[in-house]
Amino acid sequence: MAGGGGAVGVAVAALLALLTSVAYGSSDLVAGLAARHARPIAVAFWGHLTGTLVVGTMAWSVAGGPRLGGLVFGLLAGAVAAVGLVLFYGALARGSVSVVAPLAASGAAVPVAVGVARGEVPGVLGWLGLAVAVLGVLVLATAMGAAETAEPNPPCAGARPGCPDEGGARSPRLPPPLAALLAAVAFGSAFVLIDAGGSAATSPLWVAAGLQIGGLLGLLPIALAGSLARLAVPRAALPVLLGAGLLAAGGDVSLAVAFTLGDIGVVSVLASLDSAVSVVLARMVLRERLSLRQAGAVLAVLTGAVLLAAT
Repeated sequence: MAGGGGAVGVAVAALLALLTSVAYGSSDLVAGLAARHARPIAVAFWGHLTGTLVVGTMAWSVAGGPRLGGLVFGLLAGAVAAVGLVLFYGALARGSVSVVAPLAASGAAVPVAVGVARGEVPGVLGWLGLAVAVLGVLVLATAMGAAETAEPNPPCAGARPGCPDEGGARSPRLPPPLAALLAAVAFGSAFVLIDAGGSAATSPLWVAAGLQIGGLLGLLPIALAGSLARLAVPRAALPVLLGAGLLAAGGDVSLAVAFTLGDIGVVSVLASLDSAVSVVLARMVLRERLSLRQAGAVLAVLTGAVLLAAT
């Protein structure tokens, strides 16, 4: 929905969208650390269960009983995002990362197009920021995808349902470029659904709760398809795992609120910068080295974010 709070509302929406990227990117990093001690499906499942309980309790306490409109839109968004991840993992398993990753990362074009169709047209700086940020995300997606496929047991993204090693095996065997494009459409459509939930005269907290529940439901078929022993988590890994879930849940809440205040295109792009956050945090916390390509992509993402936030 279009920003309803004037310039201040738009600025707050931009800040919340950036906080969403920080929360999601931090969650991905923490989930990767937890995945060193537990199966990725366990990290994703228990993290999502934690987030569902926390956000659901918060929504009930602050906004009262469930609001069907927002909850349904959130559920649909979580389910659509889960389908997109399965398609994405399958495309990565069968196709070239350098082709699949940028195609899947182009999903932000969907909410941008929806925003333009509504008349939410950014100014010159806004368009420049969108272009620079999206270009940085596409380049970074390729660089990160190549690094992830080199790992024998890739971590499960804390902010998203599904796991690369198991979700990909259940993906329909579509041509990888087609699967990646469908995944991009699914990711972008999830943003549109979250935005629609915020305009359904309901609290954004129930939209966020629905998003968590939808993600959890998307994980259940994978979690129950094999031995339940895969869901076991060492006690020492529990704090890290729960932290990943709480960070992801916080990202869902800030995202749902941001959509009630700002333009769908700007919020979507600013909320899609989690990959850059993960790279920066990995450099700061884990002392991982940045390639020249990654550093340039991160710089482009940050530049685009500043331009967008200034519009």
